[in-house]
Amino acid sequence: MKCQVCGNENPAESLFCRVCQEVFILPEHKPAAPATASEPFPLAPQSLPWSDRRFLFALFVLFALLAAARPWLENLWLLDMVNLAFHEAGHPIFGLLGIRFLMVLGGTLMQLLMPLAALAHFGRRKQRVSACAAFVWFGQNFIGIGRYMADARAQQLELVGSGEHDWTYLLETTGLLLHDVGLGSAAQLLGCLIMAAGLVGIWRFAFNRD
Repeated sequence: MKCQVCGNENPAESLFCRVCQEVFILPEHKPAAPATASEPFPLAPQSLPWSDRRFLFALFVLFALLAAARPWLENLWLLDMVNLAFHEAGHPIFGLLGIRFLMVLGGTLMQLLMPLAALAHFGRRKQRVSACAAFVWFGQNFIGIGRYMADARAQQLELVGSGEHDWTYLLETTGLLLHDVGLGSAAQLLGCLIMAAGLVGIWRFAFNRD
């Protein structure tokens, strides 16, 4: 074995040079070359678990049913009376800010904030069924809000205290008054979707543990 330092010829089994004492690195002791990274295998598309597919199917069915039953949902007088109480309380509360637009919008904001506060409360306590029920309540508010929005130009609804129509002012101020019916329908459809999700959540957490 020839030394790479001094050029001395050494026996093949030598571990070091007999002249300069240079240590030889034998082929079997050489570090292996790093393996080239192979191309990753393409991941197969993951299908949704059966429980998730069942959840989405139930959500779609409930949304369709609720959307078809919107006229009936507008007559949930018990929840509507609760929502109305929070709505009317929201006007003076947000009126403390001294901004008329927020004061008028405050009624709608308050009736949405109350179920969201209940949702947050139950969510922190890990009470999932109650949280889903609060989510249903949140969505139900949009049924009444949508009806109120769609009435902005027609003004056929009987107002509490015969006051100013909130959404006539709000939509006129924002330049959206001509779209009151479309916006109202969109709000109600959003409410149906939220209610469907909440109802399916109640069903899933209360009766299904998978």
